[in-house]
Amino acid sequence: MAKQAKYVYCNDLPSVAYATRTLANSPVLIINCEGRTIGVLGGALSLMCIGTERAEQIFVFDVLALEPFKSRLQPLFRILTNPAVKKAMWDCRNDFLEIQNEYNVMMTGIVDLQLAEIQARTTVKREGDYQHKCRFTRGGCSVPLQTINQNAELFFEVHRLQGMDACIRQAGLLTAGKDPEVVAMHRAAGSSIWMNRPLPPELLAYAAHDIELIGALYEDFKKGAWITPTNEPLLVAQSMRYAYSLFYQGRVPDDDPFGQAAVLPLDVLNESPGPKVQCHGCHRMQSLSCYSVRKQGGGFEARSNICRVCQIKLLMKRAKYPITWIAI
Repeated sequence: MAKQAKYVYCNDLPSVAYATRTLANSPVLIINCEGRTIGVLGGALSLMCIGTERAEQIFVFDVLALEPFKSRLQPLFRILTNPAVKKAMWDCRNDFLEIQNEYNVMMTGIVDLQLAEIQARTTVKREGDYQHKCRFTRGGCSVPLQTINQNAELFFEVHRLQGMDACIRQAGLLTAGKDPEVVAMHRAAGSSIWMNRPLPPELLAYAAHDIELIGALYEDFKKGAWITPTNEPLLVAQSMRYAYSLFYQGRVPDDDPFGQAAVLPLDVLNESPGPKVQCHGCHRMQSLSCYSVRKQGGGFEARSNICRVCQIKLLMKRAKYPITWIAI
């Protein structure tokens, strides 16, 4: 078993008060949540884990135990909504949605490390177009390279997401990975195990260890110049758009073809000017550059009814949906 992380379990007001005083003195927080199918229809928050910079101190807030004391958590919420306090996260979308749903708190100052990894592919790793395409041919829900080449317009400036575990391995960090016993529990019983009380010590340690992993990556990314004082303000703006992308889409069933997939929504890295129209798949308002556009009879242009990312999701999930064309 992996070495267990040290943490403070916060399930009453005195422990929350201590945690809040400690977190208030940290310019950077590391945040990650656990729960039942968080971010999708039927999702529920169980734990909100927050660490200080470099994960030197970790606090595991028991959302269920603290349910009667929501009104007493305002000092903590003021930290979460303070844009001067950076919040390092990995794929912030689900956590942002669940914290907003549970506490009506909209976090600010997010630095999403998943986006930093994507930016580093071109700025640091110097990946070319071929490497960009090959990312879609590997892992779950892969797409054959021939299909990608036949639909090159769909994949233009669309990025395949990478998981935190893969990034930890590639970085060669000495930090231990995820506890295989807990991973096996997930596979056997699903994410509902997070809603049981009392939570086994293994699950609490697993949740705390994720804060250590994100903290290690954040420090590694800064050392490797993936995150710098120059690019961090832009990364925060991108991360906030990333957080709101799921918030605007809303919860959908886990098997929805336009639901979660390992592909970055468009209009996140770059906020395109001009009018925005609604995608019939993910229901997000997006700029015209996010859609397929073609000439119709009579010389006028039309756009696809679903955005390019949603079309890629159909290819990844081997799903069908009628593509129609709407005059621009």
